Amino acid sequence: MAPEPGALPKKGGNGACTGASTGGRGRGPGSGSDETLRVLLIPSSDYVGHPFPQRHNHLFERINRMAGFEVHVVRFNIFGRREMGSGCVIHEIPSEIRAKSTALYYPSNALSHLAEMLRIVRQESIDVVVAGNLLPPLLYRLAGKLHERKVPLVFDLQDYYPTSAAGYMPAAGAVGPLVRGLFEGMTRYLMRSADAVTAPGVALAGYARAAGARRVEVIPNGISEHFLSLHDGRGLRAELGLDGTTVIGYVGSVEFWLDMEPLLKGVSAALRRGANVRLLIIGRHLQTGYPAKVRGWIDSYGIGGATTWLDFVPHAEVPRYISIMDMATIPFDVSNPTAYYAAPNKMWEYLSQKKPVLATPIPETVAARRYLELTRTAEDYARALTGASRNGAAEAVEEGYLESLTRRWSVSSASFASLLRGLCS
Repeated sequence: MAPEPGALPKKGGNGACTGASTGGRGRGPGSGSDETLRVLLIPSSDYVGHPFPQRHNHLFERINRMAGFEVHVVRFNIFGRREMGSGCVIHEIPSEIRAKSTALYYPSNALSHLAEMLRIVRQESIDVVVAGNLLPPLLYRLAGKLHERKVPLVFDLQDYYPTSAAGYMPAAGAVGPLVRGLFEGMTRYLMRSADAVTAPGVALAGYARAAGARRVEVIPNGISEHFLSLHDGRGLRAELGLDGTTVIGYVGSVEFWLDMEPLLKGVSAALRRGANVRLLIIGRHLQTGYPAKVRGWIDSYGIGGATTWLDFVPHAEVPRYISIMDMATIPFDVSNPTAYYAAPNKMWEYLSQKKPVLATPIPETVAARRYLELTRTAEDYARALTGASRNGAAEAVEEGYLESLTRRWSVSSASFASLLRGLCS
């Protein structure tokens, strides 16, 4: 299918990394100059259908606004609806087979997706491709075609793809390890084939280097500009009936990479010890049934009356909702590689509102442990909620707050843009 209105007309060239783009879309200074760099992003999910902005939205919307850049994005229409706008050139990828799950969507349309992405590279004279998706099974063939056309490939390893991709597949028993092994091999091949691998944290960067990536750059996750001011949530707190309570909260997807049971059990223990505690969950599932387990634990531990569970809220409103919390949590499952290798930007979002953070010990939180409290068991959570945690929490939060102000998406997008320019210099 053709790109949305605003896309540039087809132009000549062999697609090599020349930066000799002509024409423009009136995006401001630099638009239409000979220095315009055309980037094709193959995102990790449905770029405009996801319920909240992800890493690629944060990075590439900003890059697209920079002088001398034009970002094209393929849209995998997984969710069947639009939740977000975009200033990029969005290419709706045609799906020969409609599927209601990620597990079926990508394999069913692999051949048509590959053909469409190659068409975009040729027709739009793409200078560099950034791939942040493992699930299109023929993506490794795209890497080979790009190499033939001398179009650089950047592989953005934003999480541990073998497990995160397999997590959406209905594989069980002996089949599960085979699926993960297949995705592991694909991930390693793509990292070795790419001209550069980018990662949001040190753990994933180390994994890429060990796999043989020729060049690895850490491009951290960050916080948006509206997190840079402290928000007042007193009115919202009263509206939700949380006045006079100790609110422990979580914001984000409620999915298989979390370990929510110890948190829920810890809230129950704190209530039995007389603490006036309320659990606030903001978010829901994406594509798996993990929230059903969470609801079962809430009932099992008898904390339904002390739990407020909201849907996703607009990204612009997230700081205000964080501001009503007394403690914020990152309850990742340390035994799940998707969680273990994660670089959760919610850590910096929480700290930007000066909230104490309770986090399970994954490498990124361990590296930032001076700003937060590491928790893993129900007793860890109960102790924190009953005031029996470590001393110096206020000082740690203040230091974390100052550090969070340096962890901005604008800084990370500038670093990514510099990498792209360097590859196409």
